[in-house]
Amino acid sequence: MAQPHTDVDPWLAGVDVQVQDNTAAHDATASAAGFSLSPGEAKTVLAQALNALDKLQQVQRQTEILKQVKPAAHDPASIAYNARLASGHGVFDAAGDHVNAEADYLHELIAKIQVALRQLGDRDGEAARELGSPNGGVAG
Repeated sequence: MAQPHTDVDPWLAGVDVQVQDNTAAHDATASAAGFSLSPGEAKTVLAQALNALDKLQQVQRQTEILKQVKPAAHDPASIAYNARLASGHGVFDAAGDHVNAEADYLHELIAKIQVALRQLGDRDGEAARELGSPNGGVAG
């Protein structure tokens, strides 16, 4: 049985996520390898990814339980059937590997979106400091 591919690299390696407020920057990023989202879009995608990750983590726990299945009896047929399900190379093991790869992908996507949102927040904070007067008011 061929082992499933579990690396995240092919999907997100070299893919950047940027959060931009204006459309000119959005158009420039759209042609590069990555995603450019508005702050609202980024927050929506982040919420959806976190929700999907939560559901995947529930499935991960279920696959761990399935991988512990034991033969119904100790006859050759039951033992052989169980080996096809959970022997370290069985169907439940492959399913667990696939779910783990999906969770790894979502972890990386979530991290990239969070970094992009933090960078936007840092830029906004820096711009606010530059606009602020020494006594804390706004330049007018």
